[in-house]
Amino acid sequence: MTRGKKSFAAFRNALYCGASVAAACLATPAMGQEQDDEIDGEDVIIVTGSRVSTGEAPVGATATVLGRDEIENSGAVTIDRVIRELPQVFDLGVSENSRGQAGGSGNITYGNSVNLRGIGPYATLVLIDGHRVVNNSRSTDPSVLPTLGVERIDVVANGASAIYGSDAVAGVVNIIPRRSLDGVEAFGRYGTSEDGAFDEWSVGAAAGFRFDRGQVMFAYEHVERSNLSGDDRDFFVSDQTPFGGNDYRVTRCAPGTLIANGTTYALPDQYTQANAGSIVAGTANLCDGLIGQDLIPEQKYDSFNSTGTFELTDWLEIFYDGFYSKREFTRLSARPSTRLTVPETNAFFVRPPGFTGTSYQIDYSFADDVDLTKSEGSAESWQISPGLRVELPFDWTIEALVAYGETRDFSGSYDGVNNAALNAALASSDPNAAFDPYGGGRTSQSVLDNIFNQIFLAPTNGQLTFYEAGASGPLFELPGGEVRLAVGYERQEFSVDLGVARGAPTNPISFRTFDRKVDSVYAEMLLPLFGGGNARPGFEELEFVAAIRHDSYSDAGNTTNPQFGVNWMPTDRLTLRGSYGTSFRAPTIPEIYGNSNNLFVQNYQNPAGGAPIVGVALSGPNLDLGPETATTWSFGADWEPVDRLRLSLTYFDVAYDNQVSANLSNLAILGQETQFAGTGVVLRGQAAQDQIQSLIDSGVNVLGAFPGGSLSNIDVFVDGRSRNLGKSITRGIDFSVNYMLDLGANDLLRLGASGTYLTDYEVAVAPQANLTDQLNIIFQPLRFKARAFANWDHGPISARVMATHVGGYTNNLVTPSQDVDSFTPVDLTLTWRVADSFAIPMADLELVAEVRNLFDADPPYVNLAPSGNGSGGYDATAANPIGRQFAIGARVRF
Repeated sequence: MTRGKKSFAAFRNALYCGASVAAACLATPAMGQEQDDEIDGEDVIIVTGSRVSTGEAPVGATATVLGRDEIENSGAVTIDRVIRELPQVFDLGVSENSRGQAGGSGNITYGNSVNLRGIGPYATLVLIDGHRVVNNSRSTDPSVLPTLGVERIDVVANGASAIYGSDAVAGVVNIIPRRSLDGVEAFGRYGTSEDGAFDEWSVGAAAGFRFDRGQVMFAYEHVERSNLSGDDRDFFVSDQTPFGGNDYRVTRCAPGTLIANGTTYALPDQYTQANAGSIVAGTANLCDGLIGQDLIPEQKYDSFNSTGTFELTDWLEIFYDGFYSKREFTRLSARPSTRLTVPETNAFFVRPPGFTGTSYQIDYSFADDVDLTKSEGSAESWQISPGLRVELPFDWTIEALVAYGETRDFSGSYDGVNNAALNAALASSDPNAAFDPYGGGRTSQSVLDNIFNQIFLAPTNGQLTFYEAGASGPLFELPGGEVRLAVGYERQEFSVDLGVARGAPTNPISFRTFDRKVDSVYAEMLLPLFGGGNARPGFEELEFVAAIRHDSYSDAGNTTNPQFGVNWMPTDRLTLRGSYGTSFRAPTIPEIYGNSNNLFVQNYQNPAGGAPIVGVALSGPNLDLGPETATTWSFGADWEPVDRLRLSLTYFDVAYDNQVSANLSNLAILGQETQFAGTGVVLRGQAAQDQIQSLIDSGVNVLGAFPGGSLSNIDVFVDGRSRNLGKSITRGIDFSVNYMLDLGANDLLRLGASGTYLTDYEVAVAPQANLTDQLNIIFQPLRFKARAFANWDHGPISARVMATHVGGYTNNLVTPSQDVDSFTPVDLTLTWRVADSFAIPMADLELVAEVRNLFDADPPYVNLAPSGNGSGGYDATAANPIGRQFAIGARVRF
């Protein structure tokens, strides 16, 4: 389709070097230079953040653009990890590293998503080629596309509900699949940590063919990443006194700690009646509570995508994009531990001297009885999105698309503790049927098999059908340019089956099915007041955009959201911009109805130090959950004071009302307990026990064992269901600097830096609660994140140095609070374009060597007990525990 190619190409130029922040021009050599009318052969450009394409960036906002060079240079093995390198992206919520924050409890397949500016795990909308994509009803993992199959990634950190609807509160990530490839490209890469405790490898190939009337492209990648065990990192330890922290060791060890009449006794390796008098009152065995716990799960990825375009006539074009992805995971957890009640009927019962009771308790670890517990599963999804594009008279275009996709998530564990079988074995007087808690190794394998046989199976099956039809074009001409209008209709039909099976191995999976339908209409208008036809000093350009969208939900009501933007170019080197809009997010189906309805016995971080506190958390539905709303505005400037030097600055303000949050997996919540006073989220003592008993009486199951088998030993209750917060306010500044210096023939230096500096983050945890300052506090948005790079292209060799900085912050989960140091790892990449040095048959061969974390910077020490949901001695949301990594790779193009 030839009409409009030049205007689209002009837009591509502007988008790549005129509207980008962060690393957009990191490896784009065309900055400030003339380019061909067709950029990379693309005929149609997806405009992220706007439907009125005029050859300019989205009016009032900026876009971070990661093109092919940025994707390849990052060295990240999956698209989600490429995006995570941006300073605006916070690793809070839906992350394979940590499940302790809002959104983490539902991430049982250990996927990753995007959380722009830390505003919320579900507040960033992820699109593929400008349209919605099927997901597990919670979040979208960008790794569904192979890196080879992606042309570029657009990140618009600005509210966009007036353009795209729900979820676009913090912004939009649009992954543009590849349509420009004309040939074959393949790569291979292997990387390992310096100590060999972690490694990853990836291979992939893509083939594309461009012809007179269209194109077709196919790409496939396979990625494998090993697990990283906490046993391989000295900071993931319970006794943190050598680092200046607390001693979080527990008494649930092997050998255990006997408790009789309120007095503790450390047991020897083997405790028998012969040495019954050797134990000493007031002693206890202390040990690490999470030996063998994975910090990073093992992951395997297979991803495939394809695009195609064909011009049936000069005015009619058909196109499609599609993908298939399967990610498999395995995560090892520490061996279980608990407080056993051992009755005198136990076949191996040892009676201490002077003890006259009928039972006592033992704090015990099953470390010598069972292997590490394991959860494993997969996330599988596919989608096909065909469409057509019709060129009408007067430069109007109609585009229609129908997309259908399915997802199949599954998480399973098969070795949970059967409490009834354990208690029966403890009470048995038959040596062949009894459990030995004294270290003698006398428990039969059949008894152990019967105790550790409980299943937890959690499948999620989703289906999405998405329809869109829209028209766009000019209305009339003003001296400043064309007034343009875009209008359209969208419909989403989504259904999800939430399944669960718990308990006995023979228990079947039961499903709950939910549906959601959304009908939407939208309109957007561009009004150029000054431009090429009437430019004058002080008003080289001035344009406004206004957009509005109405969404009607089958289960969450109706919403109408406007958005306004303005660009003012007083000189040809300075653009001032601003935007204002409202946003809306309907709660996800699992947030409303719950993934399950159970009481979980969990270990909570003790703010006073010492062993974790055992508490109980409730999961389940909250049918009163309401939608989130937000008001967003921003203003900023893009300035090019001299050729090839670009500065960008944006101030943003997001006021978020009724934000949904959940605390089921927040094992550090006791450090924030005062914030929840009067909300019922955290209860203590008798109030906690009464609430738990009431829930048990109503039929809610308990998963896990109360210490000593008694509710009286529980002091903490946490309502982990999704709830609407009162409000959150996030304000801050995004900045970027990019400079390109031509040092001579085939000698080019690029320098740049970008970052996000938050000035405010305030939260009210209930509708009537006061706003409290949560900025720069652990597991909350941090004040300062930045990265800087230097890229030198010297003939056939390129050298790239990248420094990533996370500023210091406060750990308020301990008493007194701790100041956590900043973290600044440095990466080095060397690339040799072999074909530029030798005449070889391959058209383009590159060899790459990388060192990540060049100076082997340790994660800053954080005074936290090791947690089953991430962190412990370090902060999994702010630092990488792998250490120095080496990688080699090769890429070839034909």
